[in-house]
Amino acid sequence: MSKENLNKFVNSLEKGDNLKAADAFKASIADKVSSALNDRKVEVGRSMFTSQLGVKVPEADVFSGADTDTNTVPIEAPSDEVAQ
Repeated sequence: MSKENLNKFVNSLEKGDNLKAADAFKASIADKVSSALNDRKVEVGRSMFTSQLGVKVPEADVFSGADTDTNTVPIEAPSDEVAQ
């Protein structure tokens, strides 16, 4: 969509229609910012549990909780006992 907005921007400038050019430029910049924010959200979401940026988060089996990459044993759930 960004390329489409850039084409509209250039075509509007060639025609001398500055209002349409401004709207197309704003839409193009908005697309780029939105895409960059979405990429950053994914990166931050992955780093929340690994404490490192750019680290691949292992996938877990939904039913067993085991890591699908290495088939490790899942961490046991806490017991029902209350610590005093």
